[in-house]
Amino acid sequence: MKKTSGLFILVFLVSGLAGAQTKPWTFQQCLDTAYQRNIAINQSRQSNELNKVTLEQSKANRIPSVSANANEALNVGKNVDPTTNTFVTEAYHSTNVGVSSSYNLFNGMQNANTIRQNRLNVQAGESDIEKAKNDVTLNITTGYLQVLFANEILAAAKSQEEATASQVDRTEKMVNAGKSPESDLLQIKSQMATDNLSVINAQIQLDLAKVTLMQLMDIPIVDNFEVEVPVMDESSAGVLQTNEEIYQKSLMVQPQITSALLRTNASMMALKVSQGAHWPRITLGANLNSNYASSRKKGTVNPEGYPFFAQIWDNIGQSFSMGVSIPIYSNRQIKSNIDRAKINLITTRLSEQNVRNVLRKSIEQTYTDMRASVKKYEATKQQVAAVESVYQNAEKKFTVGVMSATDFLIQKNNFTQSQSNLIQAKFDYIFKRKILDFYQGKAITF
Repeated sequence: MKKTSGLFILVFLVSGLAGAQTKPWTFQQCLDTAYQRNIAINQSRQSNELNKVTLEQSKANRIPSVSANANEALNVGKNVDPTTNTFVTEAYHSTNVGVSSSYNLFNGMQNANTIRQNRLNVQAGESDIEKAKNDVTLNITTGYLQVLFANEILAAAKSQEEATASQVDRTEKMVNAGKSPESDLLQIKSQMATDNLSVINAQIQLDLAKVTLMQLMDIPIVDNFEVEVPVMDESSAGVLQTNEEIYQKSLMVQPQITSALLRTNASMMALKVSQGAHWPRITLGANLNSNYASSRKKGTVNPEGYPFFAQIWDNIGQSFSMGVSIPIYSNRQIKSNIDRAKINLITTRLSEQNVRNVLRKSIEQTYTDMRASVKKYEATKQQVAAVESVYQNAEKKFTVGVMSATDFLIQKNNFTQSQSNLIQAKFDYIFKRKILDFYQGKAITF
């Protein structure tokens, strides 16, 4: 009984796992998985972690540095006792300990400007992460729509296959009844073979589209991968905005624009850091030290040993200092650094302008494609409606035997091609519309 119960539970669990594996993937699940596993996104995250480390280091440079030191020596021969500054000829050992600190009081605002530069680099890095996520979003959207497109093409091919199979049955009956020539049956069967091949090709394209989507998600390829088929808005309303309006809005929301602007500002800070090297540097210092010598004795009449910690405590010395360093000539290093910073600033400004130009051209191209896809979609719908009427009329004529198989198959193939064109036009329109919404900062959803 226990073995039977255990077997039942095992079968139940396996069935549950199998059911979980075949559950269709939603678009958001595909997107979230790609966000988590995509190498480029994770590399951008790690790169920005380095930016954060650099920022924290530049902040820490404002804090005084503190260091401790200790030195132990064995002295043989004639040496100077560090505790009395007298010559000693006997062998002895000595110890020196100390703590020192220095603080950069002023260095031409280089620390402050370096912090500002590194903070801008961190913010630009965050925008780079968003840019990487946007690239993944567009790729997943393309892959997901390609699977949906292949699904519809396969469904249409199967529908045509079923319709042809029905025509084969009807034609066989007509031929057997002597109402149609056998050549009609041969032509319909030939069309049936063509439709079977179309179904196979459509299935292959669907499988390839699934593989592409899984690879974009960076997950292992599985045979039971399915996507959820959402109810999509197929309304072909025209674009209410101009491409310039879309572009101006995208400038405020697209991360690559923010990143380019921040990097230009960071280059300006880098120039100020280089220029700060012309200013004098003011440094504060403090030192605390003490020493011990085994040769030193306590007292003069009856000298006795001088303990280690007593000597250390009695020999404590302190010092404070202020230093000023004025750059006069540095073998042109300061000027060269400034020149490089100026060139780098010009380069980043050109890069920023290029990013803007690329975005503008992409929007203009997508906007033009969008307007064309709307017109094509509407025209294709009208074409399908007209061709479908002709096909239905031809089907009726062929069924009653007043149209040849050749003429009927011509109309059938025209209808099949128009259906394929409609599916392609629909998905092209949906994709272009999603991309325009995406440029304006709207999340892509299905």
